[in-house]
This record gives sequence, structure tokens and C-alpha cells, in this order.
Amino acid sequence: REVPMKIRLLVLVVLGGCLLVPVVSAQDVEKDVDVRVDDLQSVGAAAVPMNDFVYRIEGEGAFFLVNTAEGAVLIDTGTSLPQNEEQMRLVEEHATGPIRKVIVTHAHGDHSGGLPRFRQAIDAGEVEFVAHHRYRYMSRLQDDFLPYFKSRYHVLYPTRVDLGPESPRPYWNMEPTRPVFPGADYEFELGGVKFVVIAPENGGEGEDGILVWLPESRILFTGDLFGTLYPMFPNLYTVRGEKYRDPLDYIDALDIVLDLKPVTIAHSHFRNAEGEAYIQASVTKMRDAVQYMWDEVVKGMNGGKTVWELMRDIQLPPELELSQGHGKVSWSVRAAWEIVAGWYYYDTIANLYHVPPSAVHADLVDLAGGPDLIADRARRYLRTDQPLEAIRLLDVVAGNESRRVLQTRIEAVEQLLTEAREGLGNYSEIGLLQADLRASRKKLAALGAKPGARRE
Repeated sequence: REVPMKIRLLVLVVLGGCLLVPVVSAQDVEKDVDVRVDDLQSVGAAAVPMNDFVYRIEGEGAFFLVNTAEGAVLIDTGTSLPQNEEQMRLVEEHATGPIRKVIVTHAHGDHSGGLPRFRQAIDAGEVEFVAHHRYRYMSRLQDDFLPYFKSRYHVLYPTRVDLGPESPRPYWNMEPTRPVFPGADYEFELGGVKFVVIAPENGGEGEDGILVWLPESRILFTGDLFGTLYPMFPNLYTVRGEKYRDPLDYIDALDIVLDLKPVTIAHSHFRNAEGEAYIQASVTKMRDAVQYMWDEVVKGMNGGKTVWELMRDIQLPPELELSQGHGKVSWSVRAAWEIVAGWYYYDTIANLYHVPPSAVHADLVDLAGGPDLIADRARRYLRTDQPLEAIRLLDVVAGNESRRVLQTRIEAVEQLLTEAREGLGNYSEIGLLQADLRASRKKLAALGAKPGARRE
């Protein structure tokens, strides 16, 4: 896919001659991209040559084959889905020698899912398994809590996640035979090709992300350092559930990329990024956007603003606007707050204890005169284009919904869904709003009322 941007030419006088050098600024870097996470499901398997010895093995989870005179290196292994069989056949077809090393950029299943097919060779010492030293730690956080996470994933991906018994995920139980630590790059040469494996402290998809650098070719394999889309505001908090990603560590990781000055970023999803000027401009813009968000959080917290006010108020300036189709600034604002100060906001001492706000919702409903009166008050908010306030009121009636409550909720969520689609187009936000609509329509149908004419 071509990168949509305008490139200006700077004329430099060098030794009495003229050299045309492309100059790309932050304003030239796209503010959004035309794909979202669900588009990955339509990406077919293919072997795409990047040069005469590197292939991009395309698919829902893309990975890379690097051929050398002494064998091949795989950078990531794709998913555990059936498509992986086709991708591995492409590896066999295009590899010029045996696989000597498998480097996994992080533990997410669309990067590590194909790892078990190499387990016997890894255990026999025939293949080296290279990963961040936090690989097993991050894997364990997913594996130990898999039933819990699956219940969350099912809300976002109802057609992709089965709530039935889970088959083992052996790729999360494999130990790297060559762990890589921050500040201690792993450099090796194979068949005349030099590799440098770099372990940042943190990245855009967790604490176990690594980079693989081919200095002679100036190709940088980044895994999901930048998230699913490129370029985008990073997913410093993913609502599907995972540890927060530290903004300052992320900025440091992007500075590593800028210092390397790659001419190609081998991005794991949708496309590679090409051209030193464009890469420098786009990575700088992503770094500066996170720095801006962080600085505003610092200013707001020190100025006495609440987390809710900062989520509302902090927005990227026009020159730093990026796609929020996967990561979202307001969610990252809250993540940054809680990284710094934790979950207690000093708003009510009740939050120090185990009784949730919902414990007294039934009392509020009784005091208000019943669910329908709360629905009527919520409709006032809808008439003034305040669907969030309407949802907050309607949440008080959860578990005691009348037809009027459900009809009002559907209208409020439909309004939010329209705003989300016409605004940032954030995949997870849209998915959660759709799930809420499905649940309300199902409840309304069970009460014998029409679930509404509008479609999701």
C-alpha cells in the first residue's frame, strides 16, 4: 500500500553541485489510516519478497523469513489458526536452508502461535529460540487468567472467541533458550548477515517486545511496537485487558528506532513502512504525541484536575493528530494517571472498601419512583445531546430494566455508536458499544417489545 503523504524537496549545495533530499514533516504524515483490526481477517497468506533474501510471510499474523548462506532466521511465527499451515508451507518453499533461529518479538498469540512446531528442534539444540527475558512473564499473565480474559474477548470478538473448553496454548509455556535483556543487545552473524536483537524496557504491546535490526540493509523488524496500525497513537491501555504500557518507556523505545535510522520498518500488520525520511517523521510524530499526552497529564494532575476532566480535555493538537483506530488518547490518559497514582482517586472513602456503588442502586431507583422515571430523566439528557450522562443514569437501573429503560438505553448507545463511527473509528470502542446494543435488544425482545428498527 502506498503511503499517502506529500514530500517536499530540500535543495542542498554540496561541493558545488545540487542534491535533492526528501524532507517529510509531521504535517505530511497521515492523520488516519484506512484499515482497522478486523480487516486482518481478510489478509491471505502470501510470501512477499522485501529484497533478495528477506520475505514477508503475509497473513492475519504476518512474520518474516531471513535467508542466509548458513541457514534461515524466522522473526515471529504467526498465529495458531489454520492459516499458519499455509504460511509455514510458504516458509518451506522460500527458505534456502534450515531454520537456525526463531526470534519471537512478543508473546501475543498472533506472533508466537506457530512456535510449538519448532519445539522439538529447540529442545534438541538445533534451533535457538530468542525472545525478551520477560516473554514467559507476559505469557503467564495471559495463560493463568485465560478463562477470565476469554470472557472479555468474547464481548469484543463474539464470532472469533469460543467460550467452550480451551485447548492448551503451548507457545506460552516455552522458555527462550536465548533471552535478551534491556541494555544488553544480542548480536550475531549468520551466513554473512549481521543481526542485532534489542530489548526495550517496554513497548506498544507489552513489556516483552523486542526489535530486530539488520544494520547492513537498515531493515528494522518491530513486531507490534507501534500497535496494529501504522502510524497510530499507541494502545497504551487495551480494553480487552492487559497491563498498562508505560508512556515514558514507550518514548524511549521510539528514540531507539529514531537513532537507528532505518530505511524500512518491517511492521507486523498490513504493511511495511518505507523510506528514511517518512519513517523519521512518522516515528517522531508518534513519539511527540505520547510526550504531549504525558506532559498534559502531569500538568493536569499537578493542577488539581480529576482523571475524568483530563480524559475529556486532553486532545492532540492538529500537528500531532494520529489514528486512534486502535489506541485512544483518553484511555491512555487514564492509564498514565493510574501508572503514577494508582486506582484511588481521593474522591470518596467508600472506594477504600469492598461495597460497590451498585449495592445501593436499588435504593436510588425506589427513591426516584421507579425505573421509568429514571428513563424519563435520561431522555432529557438525550434531547440535549448528552448520551453519556443518560447512560450513567440508566446504569443505576441495571438488573431492573423496564421496556422504557431499555428503549432509552438503545437510543443512547446508538447515538454513541454513530459518534464513534463518524469520529475516531476506534475498533474496540465500536465493538463494546455494539455488544451493549445486542444485550439491550435481547432483553427487550425477552420482554415482548420490538427491539428497534435501527441496525448496529
